[in-house]
Amino acid sequence: MKYKLRAFFSGRNGIDDLGKALLWAALIVMVLSLLFGVMFLYSAALAVLCYVYIRALLRNVEKCRAQNEKYLSWRNLRKLRFRQRKTHKFYRCPQCKQQLRVPKGKGRICITCRSCGAHFERKT
Repeated sequence: MKYKLRAFFSGRNGIDDLGKALLWAALIVMVLSLLFGVMFLYSAALAVLCYVYIRALLRNVEKCRAQNEKYLSWRNLRKLRFRQRKTHKFYRCPQCKQQLRVPKGKGRICITCRSCGAHFERKT
């Protein structure tokens, strides 16, 4: 039986970081929906749980790996911004929407976008 189970799971995606995050989010939403009696949230959490398990059993490893890499890059960016929240401020260029990082505590400064060269003034 152990060998049959191992053969079944060979070549499948399994639970990765995106799967773990979705699993925790679904479980939290499920508990909250049971506490407050909102059945719509419970059914949405069940749908997310089904998606997690289907994703874990898929054989299309490349597609799941690409989704996981996109999630990891997003999560790492959020972690970096959270760590730099005390020393820097983040703004978006009004023209090209490029994200810019400027040091805090400099007062009102003129920011120049590196991509398009637009100038705009903000308080840091």
